[in-house]
Amino acid sequence: MTTNRTPLARAGLVALVVVGSCWSWAVASDASFHQMRDLLARGYYNSAAQLNGPNLVHDHPDDPEAHLLYAMALYYVGDLAGAGARLAAATDRVGSGVPPEHVHLGALIRAARGDAAGAVRPLQNAFLRIRSYEYAMDWARVAWQAGMFDEAIDAYTAAARTERGLVEPWPELGRGRLLAARDRTDDAIAAFQRAIEIFDANDPGGILPSPAYVEAWFRLGESYERLDRLTEAETAYKAARTADPNFGPAARALDRLSRRID
Repeated sequence: MTTNRTPLARAGLVALVVVGSCWSWAVASDASFHQMRDLLARGYYNSAAQLNGPNLVHDHPDDPEAHLLYAMALYYVGDLAGAGARLAAATDRVGSGVPPEHVHLGALIRAARGDAAGAVRPLQNAFLRIRSYEYAMDWARVAWQAGMFDEAIDAYTAAARTERGLVEPWPELGRGRLLAARDRTDDAIAAFQRAIEIFDANDPGGILPSPAYVEAWFRLGESYERLDRLTEAETAYKAARTADPNFGPAARALDRLSRRID
């Protein structure tokens, strides 16, 4: 049986097929970007650098995000030359200005190439434009690497004030480490206590707590011991060992402390 359709009906079917094809292509396109971001977030850098990244830029040669994601993958696998070239390709495809994501990755590449001091200010600028926890933590890490300790303390403080930083103990732990190294022991104690409080308030549960929580107790014990507040130091070391019975530094500290007390 043959069905006759009017020209208008045939045109409608063609339009439906075209729209459907475009929709399918758009979904597939979004899926490829999503998959690449997911690989990077989960740490599958080799797959992202060797397979997904090349495919992404092949399919989307004019999309700056495709080149940026590929550049990130190359950076994570240690291909700094490739990452720099791909980042330049991403920036060339941006209409105007340099997005903060590009500034951030460029600074990380610069630090990895040995110029940590030169990377600090771009990392700060990228953070100020996007206010990202991860950007602040990278700024802190690279400033510490460069020996710019006051700058690193400022960066950890900025990280602690981000939305994620309010529930993560790592920024306060980082601040505490640096403050202790600068002989600002009372300030370090406050930072370690804050890291512990943040974890206790947001503990997701699990077999073992965050390594930051364990270390915060341990560093708190060290700070108390430095002030000869030995009873408080012992309590903190015991808390670190209770949180993680396999944490060797706490066991050794308790052994050392017992000889001091005796």
